[in-house]
Amino acid sequence: MSLLISLFSVQILSIILLLFRLISINLMTNILRFSYAFFLLFSGFVKIIDPLGFSYKLQEYFEVFGMEWLVPLSLFFSVFVCVFELFLGLFLMCGIHIRKVMWGNLLLMIFFTFLTFFSAYFNKVTDCGCFGDFMKLDPWHSFFKDIHLLFISVVLFYFQKHIHSFFSTVTINRIVFICLILFVFTPIYSLSHLPFIDFRAYKIGANIVDDRRLPDNARKDIYEHVWFYAIDGQVQEFQTSDEPWSIDGAVFKDKVTKLISKGDEPKIVDFDIVQSELDNDVTDSILNLEKVYLVVCYDIEKTNLKGHEEINPFLQEIIDSNVPLVGLSASSNIEIKNKLTSSNLNYPFFLVDQTTLKTMVRSNPGVFLMENGVVVNKWHWRDFNFN
Repeated sequence: MSLLISLFSVQILSIILLLFRLISINLMTNILRFSYAFFLLFSGFVKIIDPLGFSYKLQEYFEVFGMEWLVPLSLFFSVFVCVFELFLGLFLMCGIHIRKVMWGNLLLMIFFTFLTFFSAYFNKVTDCGCFGDFMKLDPWHSFFKDIHLLFISVVLFYFQKHIHSFFSTVTINRIVFICLILFVFTPIYSLSHLPFIDFRAYKIGANIVDDRRLPDNARKDIYEHVWFYAIDGQVQEFQTSDEPWSIDGAVFKDKVTKLISKGDEPKIVDFDIVQSELDNDVTDSILNLEKVYLVVCYDIEKTNLKGHEEINPFLQEIIDSNVPLVGLSASSNIEIKNKLTSSNLNYPFFLVDQTTLKTMVRSNPGVFLMENGVVVNKWHWRDFNFN
């Protein structure tokens, strides 16, 4: 958040300095241009290293707007939006195709400003996903962020004739070619393996046991009680400090509790492992194991059967070595048995929230290694090898 505040402060300051004629239009335009280009490149980068994660966020938006038919295309839109954002930032920084960049950026910002306002006003999507898992913004902060960016976009659009390239044509072509390779290679690698940078709560080295708890100095939720008492037949609203119960003749009618200030939350929530047949919570038992391998399949119907066949020989080695091995899925045991072959069912499956499993590892199936509740390693099914 501090990065955004610093960036936005520099942009506003440059506009104020121009209004007082303390800097030139060219200088102000270049400050806005490069700071905004940096924002676009940064925002696109933190999403494109995990395109699958961003596609999950797009699925939320499609479902909110009743466009479920677009859900199968969410991954395509995820990569497209990220690459589009990256090229906007790259072209703006290089000073090429400025008229097209300004129009494309303006339309993009108008669209996202409407989207974030809708999410904030109707409280439909609690995190915009603008920065992937790197930084979470609540809906209203995200909307105000987009209002600022829309304003900067309009200023840049107005002063676009002052944006010029500082590089030769040959240099620009080389930069664009190198960036094109990076922009295409990054999502392909992240989807074929795992994101090479992990911002999630379940990254390697994370202590799930500790991260499920709040520290002693954590902020608590602050609530306010609103009391409704009838006085002389008329229902009135009171605060707790008014002590309406002490008023002569007051008759209690109702009490409403409102959340005034949201407190801190643990880094990890909804990590609950349940033995579905017995409805038995085995979370602590799993986290307390000295070493345990987890096979993660968030949706058994969408799991890659080839992936199960690839990792099955290694899983058998784990079983033979007497190291605990369990499967985690949001699907029922009946669905799992119907989908997997008998050779892939030689370890028990437990029930875990689907969103949690999607966050743990971007692979279906994926393999997770924990020691005493600490994430030691995790693998895409293509990369797993038990040594």
